[in-house]
Amino acid sequence: MNINTFESQFSKVIVQRGYDYYVNHHVIDIMQIDNTNWQAEVEGTEPYTVNIIIKANGDITDATCDCPYDDDCKHIVAVLYAIQEQFNNSPIPVSKSSKVQKSTLQQLLAAQTKENIINLILTVGKNSPNFLQELEIRLIEPIDILKASKKMITQHLKAGQEGRSGFIPRHRALKALKGVQATLQHAEEHIDMEDNLTAIELSFLCLQYTLEALQYGDDSDGYFGDAIRESLELISQAIEEGVNLWSKKQYKSVFDLVIRKAMLPVLGDWVDCRIHLLHACIPLCEDDAIEEQFKALIHSLESTSDDWHAQYLNKELKLIELHLLQHKYSSNEVEAFLEGHIEDYHMREQVILSAINRGDYEKVLQLTADGLEQDQKLSGIVSLWRRYAFKAHQHLGHTEDMRQLALQLLLDGEYEFYKKYKALHSVEQWPEVLEELLNNLTKSYLYERVIVEEQQTKRILDYCKEYPKRIEDYYSFIKEQYYEEVCALFIEAITTDAQYATNRKKYKGVCRSINIMRKAGYMVEAEQLIVDLLQTYPKRPALIEELTTIMK
Repeated sequence: MNINTFESQFSKVIVQRGYDYYVNHHVIDIMQIDNTNWQAEVEGTEPYTVNIIIKANGDITDATCDCPYDDDCKHIVAVLYAIQEQFNNSPIPVSKSSKVQKSTLQQLLAAQTKENIINLILTVGKNSPNFLQELEIRLIEPIDILKASKKMITQHLKAGQEGRSGFIPRHRALKALKGVQATLQHAEEHIDMEDNLTAIELSFLCLQYTLEALQYGDDSDGYFGDAIRESLELISQAIEEGVNLWSKKQYKSVFDLVIRKAMLPVLGDWVDCRIHLLHACIPLCEDDAIEEQFKALIHSLESTSDDWHAQYLNKELKLIELHLLQHKYSSNEVEAFLEGHIEDYHMREQVILSAINRGDYEKVLQLTADGLEQDQKLSGIVSLWRRYAFKAHQHLGHTEDMRQLALQLLLDGEYEFYKKYKALHSVEQWPEVLEELLNNLTKSYLYERVIVEEQQTKRILDYCKEYPKRIEDYYSFIKEQYYEEVCALFIEAITTDAQYATNRKKYKGVCRSINIMRKAGYMVEAEQLIVDLLQTYPKRPALIEELTTIMK
C-alpha cells in the first residue's frame, strides 16, 4: 500500500467517509514523530488515535487505529489523506490544526537541552496521566514495576467500562486493554534485556487482569483472547530463554511461581490456559527434583470421571508428560511411554510415525488395523489410520490393498485419493472402474469434481439439470455439445432467482447471472430474458433499475 494509491485498499464507502472526515477537519493533532512514524487524533464518536508507519518512498508498512474497525477504518483513511497532502503538496483544504511541522518530533527533541526536555515532559504530562504512567514504568527499578503496571492496567480497564454497570462494551475493549498491551510490550522488552523473571511477573499480571475483565467484557473482536494468548506465549518464551541464564535456585523459584499461578481459582474454567502453563514448565525439569515434583502434580490432576472435560484434561496431561520425555529422555524411553498409552490416538500416531521413519511398515499395518477396530466410530480418526495404512502398503507394493484403501478414502470425501485410485488401474480398466465409482459417488460432494475432471459431459448436463444454478460454473464443458440445453438451463436458473429475489442485493445477483450468460455466448437470448423480466415484474422498481443498467 502506498500513500498515493491507498484508496484501493479500502471499500468505496470507507474512502468517502474518511475523505469527508479529512476535509471537515476531524483530523487533529497530527504529528510526524520521526522519519517513518506518524500519529494523529481523529474526532469521531469519541477521539481515536491513529498510528501510521510510512517509508520515504510513500510505502505504508503499518496503519492502526484504536477504534473497533481497524481493518476497514475511516479514521485511518482520513489521516492518510492528511499525510498525502504533505507528500504531494495537495491543494485540498485542511484545517490549521491538521498541518504538520517541517521538523519531526525526534528532530525537535534532539535540539533541546536536558532541562528543557524534563520540563516539557512534566508540563505536558499533567494533562496526559497515562503517558506519565508508561514513562514511569520504563524508568523505575524492577521492584516497583509490578505496582506501577497494576495501577496502569486497572485505570485503563476502569476507563473502558460503561456507566455504572462496569461492563466493557465491544467498541471500548481495545481502549480498555491499552494498559495490558503496554505491559505486555514491557514484558517483551525485559526478555530482550534478559530480565526474564520480571517478564514472567508482568505477563502473569496481564493474564490475571485480562481473564478477570473478560467476565464483564464483550470480546466479539477477540482483543481479550489475543491478550491472553500473548501473555501465555511470553511466559513460555521467558522460561525457555531463562533456563540458560538462571541458577538452580532460580529454577525452583520460577517453577513454584508458575505452578502457583496455574492453580489459581481464576483458571478453573480456563483449562487450556492451565495446560499451557504446565507445558511452559517443561524446560525447568532439567532439574531432577523439579521433574519429580512436576510429574507428581501431573498425575494428581488426572481425573477418573468419564465426562468429556475430564477425558480432554487427561489427554492433555499425557501429552505434557510425553513432551517432557521427548525433552529430556532417549527415544527408547519415549517409545515405551507411547506404547504404554497406545489407546490414545495421539500416542498411537506417534508410534506409527516412528515406525514409518525406521521403515517398519508391517508394524504400521498392525497399529493401523488395531486403531481401525478401536476407533471405528470416529470417522476422522478412521481416515487417519487408513491414510497411514495406504502409505505402508505403498512401500510394501501391495497394489490391491492400496486400491481398497484409496476407494474407501475417496468415498469418505478425501478427493486427493481420486488420482491415486486412478493411477492404480490401467487405461483399459479405468472406464469400467470409473463408471462404478461415479455410481457410488452420486450423493457425495465429490461427484461434480470427478465428472468435470473426467469430462463426463452427459453427467455434467444431468447434474446441472438437477442444480440449474451450477450451469454458471460448468457451461464451458458442455456448451459445444449441448448448446440449446445450456441456454435453457441459464434461463431456468435466472428466472427462478428473479422469482424469489426480494432485495437489491439479490437483484444484482440476477444481473450478474445474466452477464455470465452473455459471456457464455448467449447474447440475443440474454437480451430477450431482460425484456421478459421487465414485463413480468413491473412493480419491482429496484429490479427494473438494476436490469436497465445492464441493457444493451
